[in-house]
Amino acid sequence: MTSPKIAFLNRCYWPDVEATGQLLEQLCGALSSDWDITVVAGQPNKNLTGQEFVRRGQQKRDGVTIDRLPHTTLPKRSKVGRLINLLSFTWQTRRWGRRVPAAQSFDVIVSESDPFFLPIVAAPIARRMGAKFVVYTQDVYPDIAIGLGVIKEGTITRQIRQRLLAAYRQADRIVVLDDDMRDRLVGWGLPPEKFSIVPNWVDTEAIRPLEGTNPFRIAQDLDDRFVVMHSGNMGMSQRLEVLIDAACHPEWPEQAVVALVGDGARKSALQAYAAQKGAKHVRFIEYQPIERLTESLSAADLHVVSMDANIRGCLAPSKLYGILASGTPVMAITPDTFSIAREIQSHQVGRAVEPGSISQIVDYVRWCIEHPRELEASGENARRLAQAKYDRKISCQQFADVLNSVCDREHSDQQPSSTPETYSETQ
Repeated sequence: MTSPKIAFLNRCYWPDVEATGQLLEQLCGALSSDWDITVVAGQPNKNLTGQEFVRRGQQKRDGVTIDRLPHTTLPKRSKVGRLINLLSFTWQTRRWGRRVPAAQSFDVIVSESDPFFLPIVAAPIARRMGAKFVVYTQDVYPDIAIGLGVIKEGTITRQIRQRLLAAYRQADRIVVLDDDMRDRLVGWGLPPEKFSIVPNWVDTEAIRPLEGTNPFRIAQDLDDRFVVMHSGNMGMSQRLEVLIDAACHPEWPEQAVVALVGDGARKSALQAYAAQKGAKHVRFIEYQPIERLTESLSAADLHVVSMDANIRGCLAPSKLYGILASGTPVMAITPDTFSIAREIQSHQVGRAVEPGSISQIVDYVRWCIEHPRELEASGENARRLAQAKYDRKISCQQFADVLNSVCDREHSDQQPSSTPETYSETQ
């Protein structure tokens, strides 16, 4: 029997190291045994591995056909250049949809949200082909830009939202990352039954607690410290200044250090802010190679996930899943109404503190140091939660189930993984 054909549309894909590209590569690899997969992708922003790839046209990799589109690659540091790149890729995607012969049409078109206006172009492509249409969104624009104060609500943002809303209404299914994101889009005027929730994931076999001596802690001179770590992007949505302020508070424990690991648009500003404050308990550490991720994540005694209070339902911090897999407790700097805060507290893997509350951050760090057994139990809970709910095999099977449902196919007989299907909390 011929496998159904599915095309994923997303600017980012292998060999790009950006998170959405890596997640899509893993998803397509998991689906390729049951589906004929094509990924319509753009030019990589960062090819850190130096692997060669076809810059224009098709190539096969791991059972997936990659159809690479040419488009502008102006420097990302320029906002105008970045916008031109996204518009250029979207225009090329539109051209791609028009030139695919009818005999080679796809059964399903899946539009991701990189760039965020891609579903507007993808909807007519699916309609022309007579294909099922799925929107797979990792973030909600223009709401996130409004929430962060980048732009103001007005005529342009309302027009963008209406164009996106029209595209979403044509979708057979909208896949979102959590119930906050679903609720925000339902608030746009979309019916709840159109949504499926499939969280992002982690490979719990690759990322796991590190027993014994941690080379990362030794290399960074952290072995005798209580490490409060933020690992990943340092952008506008994290509001990490509050962590620096907490580390400068008079009651901050002397043995505790804030380790900010990674890069991002706000890193230079954060470094300048820490220098201005004389923040002796704050360290900035470069991104670590993926093969050392278990070491760096396990080096923390407490991980931080921070989200601006104004962007509920606009995105879901995927870094959480690697943290859980490493068996490390979490401090969520978010309102306790956020989905991530409810998840952390209901499964006893950490605590949520209010954004901007320096005293709550300091108090929780001190509590963690003074209650090592309870902290260890939270780490064990975190590992179990990752295996039971956020393992890659589980989420990829959930996405396969969505596709099978959309196409009225019987579900695959393949089981997602041998990890436990239920989660038992440790008191």
